[in-house]
Amino acid sequence: MKIAYKLIDKLMANPSKTNVMALNKVLTIGIPFNAPHGFKIKSLSPEAVVITAPDRKLNHNHLGGIHACAIATIGEFCAGMALLSSFGISRYRLILAELNVKYSYQGRSDLEGTCSPHQIEKEKISQALQDNGKHLQTMQTIIRDKFGAEVAIVTTTWQLKSWDQVKTRG
Repeated sequence: MKIAYKLIDKLMANPSKTNVMALNKVLTIGIPFNAPHGFKIKSLSPEAVVITAPDRKLNHNHLGGIHACAIATIGEFCAGMALLSSFGISRYRLILAELNVKYSYQGRSDLEGTCSPHQIEKEKISQALQDNGKHLQTMQTIIRDKFGAEVAIVTTTWQLKSWDQVKTRG
């Protein structure tokens, strides 16, 4: 497991087009739930993490739009990747503590989630991790359709914890 985490950190540290493609492959194996849905990292940068989701039957609800849970998962994935881009996975465990979605429009096309790493106060979090071994961080992801219409705002709260503080490490 540690080798895979170090590989993910290495790929994220230099998010070239080739490394993002490799990261998508690694995460398809590492996060098997996301694989059949076709969620992909489009870009990783200090300004934004962008995740795409295709308009495919597996992602549809009974009305033919993108399922609410698929939208929530895009937001979760995007925010998690933004945190990983700042802190890495080899030193800290991220676990979702809370998820809230405000749906504003029925998604009926490919979707794109955008989360800004600028929401992360690295020094404050690093200090909290040093003092307490863990920290709760709230992130916001905007989900838009291919026409630019806002479909949802996904707010996630994550617990970051130093791996040496984790008691149930698998």
